[in-house]
Amino acid sequence: MGLIYLSILLVAIAFLITVVYICFVLKRVTNTIQTLRGTIGSAEERVEKMTPVLSQTIKETDELMADVTEKVQATDSMFDSVQLFGESVQSANTALQSGLGNLTDEEMARKVKPFIEGIKWSEVAVQLYGTWKDKQPKQKNELMIQEEHDIVEVTGREG
Repeated sequence: MGLIYLSILLVAIAFLITVVYICFVLKRVTNTIQTLRGTIGSAEERVEKMTPVLSQTIKETDELMADVTEKVQATDSMFDSVQLFGESVQSANTALQSGLGNLTDEEMARKVKPFIEGIKWSEVAVQLYGTWKDKQPKQKNELMIQEEHDIVEVTGREG
């Protein structure tokens, strides 16, 4: 009979050690869950503070994108005009090449000569005007000041 009591005592001690160990583990799990609750609460507060700011940023971005889209659409006509201008220049160039391709060098020189003469005479006119402008007399700015009974002449700079 003594052996049965001893076995029951050992089982009771083992059960006690197991219960104490389970209590220790549960206490640590409880502490971890409380820490996690605090962290999640803090994160939730931060998210609540950021949500209106993010919402406003998304609204402003949407408005900006709408504005950019509108402005890009407004420039479409300009690019169409540039394309049409380029096509016109290309067709004019093609027509000019086909019309001038049949000319000899002498005919080309004869047809271009009036334009070259006009350029030369315009250059002469520009040079003559520049020379005439340089030879114009410079105006003097003078001021007379009367001090008590004397008249003093003050000469300004030439300009």
